[in-house]
Formats: sequence, C-alpha cells, structure tokens
Amino acid sequence: MSLEISMQERQTCFFQLTLAGRLDTMTAPQLEQRVAMLIQDPVKALVLDMANLEYISSMGLRVVLKTMRDVQAKGGVFMVSNMRPEIQRVFEIAKLIPDDSFFTSVEEADHYFDAIQQKVRSGGPAPAGGD
Repeated sequence: MSLEISMQERQTCFFQLTLAGRLDTMTAPQLEQRVAMLIQDPVKALVLDMANLEYISSMGLRVVLKTMRDVQAKGGVFMVSNMRPEIQRVFEIAKLIPDDSFFTSVEEADHYFDAIQQKVRSGGPAPAGGD
C-alpha cells in the first residue's frame, strides 16, 4: 500500500498534513520531501493527522522525529493527532516525541493553535505543548 499525504493550511502558517496508508521504508521519503518543501516557508505549527495511517515502521518513526526537529528548529510547534491505538503504542514504546505533542483530534490541535496566537498577540510566550 502507498502513502497519501494531503495538506491544509488551517490558519496562517499553521499546517495540517493528513497521512493515509503506510509510512514505511518505501513511503517515508515521500513525507520527508513534502515536509522539506513545506518548511522552506515560515511554519508556526505543524500537525500530522494520523487517523488514516495504518502502519508505521522504524523508518517512518525516523521521518516523524526528523519532522519534529526541523519544525522546532524553525521556531514552530509540532503536534500529532488522531493516532490509532496500534500506532500510538509504537510511539509510546519508542518514546521519541514528548507526550504534550499528541492531540486526540484536529479540533483539539486547532484550539491549541488559537491559544498560541492569542498568547503571542497579548505579548506573552507561546505555550510549550498541548496543555
């Protein structure tokens, strides 16, 4: 099976990549290329929606981790949402991404996006995670 990636700009510079299919050795470069193109421009936040991701391999985990590091290096916030239990278990075992980067839904991530923007507009620092 292949990997399908769709992108949506939920708010200005706040992006959602929706993944469907398998994120493995064969498809990981596809995600890596999409993220590389995306982060050439300013990205305040990126959420990976994994509701339709059926499988993730160690190579897939590596690309997700690299994505997190690349987004954070540019000053953005990285989040993951809608993981299936079997995918979430892989992340829990690997312990590569902080727990406060996981959201149960895209709506929850959107509320977090709103909180970030409101905090920045009021002159305060952006929240550090999905609290």
